[in-house]
Amino acid sequence: MPMPRRPSPTWWTSARLWLLAWVASLGGLLFGYNATTLGLVATTAADDWSLDLTSQYALSGAFFLGAILGGMLMGRFSDVLSRKDVITAAAACYAFFGFACAISGRFEELLLARFLLGSIVGVTSLAIPLYIAEISRPRNRGALVSLNQLSITLGILLAFGFENGWLTTPTLSQLYTVSGILAVIVSLGAILLPESPAWLVKQGDGEQAADVLANVLGMNASSEIAEINAGLADTDRHGLVQLLQPSNRRLLGIGVLLFSVQQLSGINFILQKAGDGSLFGATPPGWNLVIAIGIVNLLGTVVFIALVDRIGRRPLLLGGMAALALCLMGLIAEAGGTLAPDAVRPVLMIGYVFCFAISLGPIPWLFVAEIYPLAIRGISMSIPITVNWVLNAFMVFAALSVRSSSDTLTVYWISLAATVAGIPLCWRLVPETRRLRFSQIRRLWHRLGTSDEGYEIAATLATSVVTIGGIFFGYNLTVIAGALLQIRSVFSLTPLTSGLVVSSVLVGAILGSYLGGHLAAVFGRRSILLSTTVLLIVGSAVSGLSESVPILVLGRLVTGVATGVTASIVPLYISEISPAAIRGRLNGIQHLAVCIGVLAAYGANTALMPNPEGWRAMLYLGSVPALMMGIGTLFLPESPRWLLSKSRFSTARLMLARLCVADPDREIARITTAAQQPTGQVKAMGLFSSTVRPPLLIGLALVFFQECTGIIIVTYYSPTIFQACGVQDPTTASLLTTIGVGVFGLLMTLLSFLVVDRIGRRKLFLLGILGILASSLGFAFIFSGPAIVSASARYLVLACFILFVTSFSLSIGAVCGMVISEIYPQAVRDRAIGFVIAFQLLCGMVASFVFPTLVEAVGLATVFSINAAITALGIPFWYAFMPETRGKSLEEIERHWLAGKRPSALR
Repeated sequence: MPMPRRPSPTWWTSARLWLLAWVASLGGLLFGYNATTLGLVATTAADDWSLDLTSQYALSGAFFLGAILGGMLMGRFSDVLSRKDVITAAAACYAFFGFACAISGRFEELLLARFLLGSIVGVTSLAIPLYIAEISRPRNRGALVSLNQLSITLGILLAFGFENGWLTTPTLSQLYTVSGILAVIVSLGAILLPESPAWLVKQGDGEQAADVLANVLGMNASSEIAEINAGLADTDRHGLVQLLQPSNRRLLGIGVLLFSVQQLSGINFILQKAGDGSLFGATPPGWNLVIAIGIVNLLGTVVFIALVDRIGRRPLLLGGMAALALCLMGLIAEAGGTLAPDAVRPVLMIGYVFCFAISLGPIPWLFVAEIYPLAIRGISMSIPITVNWVLNAFMVFAALSVRSSSDTLTVYWISLAATVAGIPLCWRLVPETRRLRFSQIRRLWHRLGTSDEGYEIAATLATSVVTIGGIFFGYNLTVIAGALLQIRSVFSLTPLTSGLVVSSVLVGAILGSYLGGHLAAVFGRRSILLSTTVLLIVGSAVSGLSESVPILVLGRLVTGVATGVTASIVPLYISEISPAAIRGRLNGIQHLAVCIGVLAAYGANTALMPNPEGWRAMLYLGSVPALMMGIGTLFLPESPRWLLSKSRFSTARLMLARLCVADPDREIARITTAAQQPTGQVKAMGLFSSTVRPPLLIGLALVFFQECTGIIIVTYYSPTIFQACGVQDPTTASLLTTIGVGVFGLLMTLLSFLVVDRIGRRKLFLLGILGILASSLGFAFIFSGPAIVSASARYLVLACFILFVTSFSLSIGAVCGMVISEIYPQAVRDRAIGFVIAFQLLCGMVASFVFPTLVEAVGLATVFSINAAITALGIPFWYAFMPETRGKSLEEIERHWLAGKRPSALR
């Protein structure tokens, strides 16, 4: 059946399109009216119910919290729900909640009604511009979408009128009755709206879309539907993956930038403070500057609508922002006493509002409505709009908190700084979309990218979930240091029982890491990770609720076993799902997560130490990341490589599709090529066979260097190091330790995460070895001499400390874990990684006992000399054995070992 067509649009079809857009935009009336009456509602309620300032803030906060949640939820469901139905239902709910506010008899009832009212405002703030953009023609899309801003300004003007004389003494009932009546009008108008053709095509209802396009909107149905289908043709990837594509990430950043500058430029502060007239000086007789500001805001929006599709978005945005900055400079000069307030302030205020109305007011809403891909337009819009509501709330609370002229001046300075900073950013980043069709915008600003782009994003998302286990690992091994101070007094611990409490988690972790590899080989990576989260939660709960030492040790042992399992399986899983190009970077996230867990443990110790029972919360809080990881793991795919090793080809193909691999069949063929090598011999020979032995020994050497090159000494004795630098207060020295080892180490780990796939594992490892060697020799020299008294010696100590932490975190701390997750053949990868991680934990436990004993026996200088000697062994190891795995697939690495080649050949 041929699609209905219409010739070029007549004046009536154009007028009908403007009418439909105007009806849809009427929801903006509710937005503007309620956002502007926030302060009046709060003060009126305070007078009626004798509310304090906190309760007034709560009323405003409930509205904004609802708006934030409404915008977020609308973003999630707007690509599923009908655009028209959302607008219609939102208007009806608005009327209901508006009348609910009007009849509220108690503060709690009004608070709830305000929250629900805000949620509907949040929904409509996204749904209206989205709908209008999708029914508009390119040549007047800017003007039609900006009708929403015009409605907002009308709502603001209406609110100003009620605040300044239209109602003698407005009551809550009157204010919200007006809101309810407006909502009824909007809901009746929304019934007349047609459905968005783009949404109908997306749902597969092409005939209904063609009817709306031809008979209601007067457009060429065939060409419009073809364009919509073209917009959907490249969106077969998972929505979240497409959302995070580089091209869309940039556009999300631009949307956030526009809304941030919009709100921080101070408009809501001006509008909120305009109601009481306190921002104006003496006004000419017969003038009401509050109403004048509302009218100027309205006229400015009309000017914008007339110009936006003629001269474009960018000239209006940049010109308006420059003029806005000049007005803010004048307001600052006036507030500082440089200009006469009575003569200048009204002119500056009116100029400010006009400049805002022709630039920052409507353009962010227009930008987010037309720039994002059709398939994810709703969820993309929700991100900058949520930022808008958050900053909107911030500026409104700033207005409510202003008590003096100096406070006003501070807000002006913040607004000027945001506006001035935004001008070059908007000039550089914001595109011009005047009269462009959606398909042209997509071609200009959205690229499909490489075939691996979706795969890389999906693998990154999966990695972000499983590395939450790294947060638990770092937290669980570190938090006991603070908790033990309270546990000793609660249970009257002896040195023996203290050692049991501390070491039980390490013993459990060693056992768990060894068993984890074997379990993952039989039951799969995802299944074991999911089961382990239960043990993590149970162990944390038992530890935190324990009433005796045996129960505490048992809980710590269970937690340790689960920690060890995750420590061995997480890097294994990451390596098996990651593209070779970013595998090192993704494995680096695991070490980054461990650093975050360490910092979280430091924070928990500090925050909970004043509470005598704080140790229970310290131990129990470990269940939070465990629960998060468990929930996230439910949505993860199983490792395709493990499935292929079990000959489950169809399931592996499905998992590769979930990871957004462009050609799953080709990937399966590539992976199974290695399986056609004599892998059966590897299984038969086992973990210590001649084929597996070289990479196994390399892994053991790497974790030995990671644990035994002094990080334990520097962490344990860092207060002594800082005291040598002149810091005598133990508390300050401990704080500097947290900042130096924790925060600085985290930053360096983040840097290694960014560069490891560019410069390679070998170069980073060598840089780390040389840095640790130099700093260890420096420490040995410093602590072998007399007490440090000179400023130069103290700076040398500090330089050695920074060099050590930088070298370890940037290199050995991150690189070793990456390499051991990459170098083993598929048949033994799970067991080999588990064995190496168990050896790593054993080395760490031995080092933590041996190094302090050595310091007591031979002194810190000698221990650092020993540490330098151990570190120096890393140089010949690097030269002869350290492989380079950057850019190589796991199958390429496997073929290298199966061919019996030397480690030095893997470069």
